[in-house]
Amino acid sequence: MARHTRTRNRSIPHPGGTLTNYSRGVAGTPISPTRVLSDSCTDSVGSPVVDSPLSLTKYHGTWPRCTGRFDGTIQTARPQYTVLDGYTYSNVPIALSTFTVQSAPSGWLLDLVAGTNPSRPTLGIPMWAQNIAQLPKMVKKLGDLILSPGNALKPKGFAGEYLGVQFGWLPLIDDLKKLLDFQNHVLKRNKELAQLYSGKGLRRRLKFADDTTSSAVTGTIPGQVAVTVTATSSVEVKRRMWGTIHWYPTTPPLYHPDDHKWNNLTNRLVAGATPEGLAKGLWDVLPWTWLIGWFTNLGKYTLAHSWTVPANHSGGCLMREAIGTWTAGDATVNAGTGKVYHYGQLTRSLKTRAVSSTVSVGVNMPYLDMFRLSILGALFVQRFAR
Repeated sequence: MARHTRTRNRSIPHPGGTLTNYSRGVAGTPISPTRVLSDSCTDSVGSPVVDSPLSLTKYHGTWPRCTGRFDGTIQTARPQYTVLDGYTYSNVPIALSTFTVQSAPSGWLLDLVAGTNPSRPTLGIPMWAQNIAQLPKMVKKLGDLILSPGNALKPKGFAGEYLGVQFGWLPLIDDLKKLLDFQNHVLKRNKELAQLYSGKGLRRRLKFADDTTSSAVTGTIPGQVAVTVTATSSVEVKRRMWGTIHWYPTTPPLYHPDDHKWNNLTNRLVAGATPEGLAKGLWDVLPWTWLIGWFTNLGKYTLAHSWTVPANHSGGCLMREAIGTWTAGDATVNAGTGKVYHYGQLTRSLKTRAVSSTVSVGVNMPYLDMFRLSILGALFVQRFAR
């Protein structure tokens, strides 16, 4: 059977609640419509079995709803009369917010190929050369800061020290940590190469994003005679995004994994002493390439097309997952006395898989988080402050 797309759905109804006037004996009337949730799955079946797009939505739990009663003084059509009245809410569902999976980043396959290529470097020789050349100046500035800390309190001085930490000391410390852990990186790369030549190929996974957000959602239930129930739910959304890809060798291994020359090759790969490693290092030391990296992943193009270890890759898969949980909180009534209880917990799970075989440079409008804003602010102060 030829491969084709199919979609399956399963409806899960959550009946609406009722509002009853118990003082006057008025029967309960629907106050909220039935909420219908739908589990769905869109995938592919048939031959040949290949990576295919997937979309999965699943619900679990109980829709948050309100139950309770209140007593209140309700004005009739004749203002000089008042009638003590009461109402009962029974299993009334609250309107909830919505969420989606994260947007696929432009050029994500280039990031995936560059980040999993068996030839990729861990260290960079040009970066080390730059660090060594700048180290005396960095040490001198550190000594000046210790001897004259007051200069760092001025706007221009503080901006300079902040940029020095971000682009000088932190990269140096990161490279030192990689150097101290050099042997572990070599062992991991040896394991990858052994899997590459095992006959099944190398399957690699690369994390793109992982975050959790929490917020409060407020819903209302309109009642009788200007009476309203306000219910608050807390919603926690966990979102992940990662990619997977397979690598296959194009030539037999040149050396046995235990051979001395094999270990030399692995050392060169990790140290960045390869054409692609040197190209990546030169890109990193060029001025302002870090700013280009905010908008595009052009700097990874060389790593995606490096052949020190001859290998081809399959198409890539981008997996995205978002799991949101609504948990019932407090409920209040804007008039009268009594208590309305808010209960229930509902979980919605979204999973998608996108497939691509086109490696292209991506262009993104960066989100100006606090780190980016601090860098731009420090540059502005250095340029214009006096």
